[in-house]
Amino acid sequence: MMKHYSINANTIQKPSTANFQLHTHEAYEVYLFLDGDASYIVEDKTYSLEPFDMIVIRKDELHGVNPASDVPYKRIPLHILPSFFTAYNCKEYESCFLNSASTTGNKIPAAIVHSSGLYDAFMKYKKYSDSFTLQTDTPVLTAIIIEILYLVNQVTEYSVTDVSNGPLKEVIMYLNTHYTEDITLDMLEETFFLSKYYLCKAFRKTTGLALQEY
Repeated sequence: MMKHYSINANTIQKPSTANFQLHTHEAYEVYLFLDGDASYIVEDKTYSLEPFDMIVIRKDELHGVNPASDVPYKRIPLHILPSFFTAYNCKEYESCFLNSASTTGNKIPAAIVHSSGLYDAFMKYKKYSDSFTLQTDTPVLTAIIIEILYLVNQVTEYSVTDVSNGPLKEVIMYLNTHYTEDITLDMLEETFFLSKYYLCKAFRKTTGLALQEY
């Protein structure tokens, strides 16, 4: 049987450029933040993170963690391929990943993570995933992942965003749409009426990356 999800038993990450570069992937992701000093970026939205907040990431959404200090942060990521829902006859649980994040948001606050049962389900997922090196899907993990997906789909209260990107929101949206084109600081300055100095400084403060790196 092929592998329809991936696990990462190592919950601790040390802040480094390699660990928080913005990226996309084909899999859906459910990301439980455990501890640390960081925010999370999804497309043009930035979310502050408190212990046990959860981030739901749709396919091909540009995303990444943004550490605010050198303090190691802890998280549990779960990556699920779209093929999972067909393989295990649970297509209805894919709906939480198909909704537009622009209207639903990406963050499930910690209080809801606890009250919904998601925290307990993720702790079971973590406990059992520590015991497996996956080559194929494992029945006990598959059952827990289906439970997690069921619970995520019951959640109706997402945070659309809780850190304002101010005028940078339009800049980030523009970059996400035109990333294959030649873009210069002069062009951005003229388009958005923001000085190059402000753009560079505010962009790094918001995303943790230089404009050129993004």
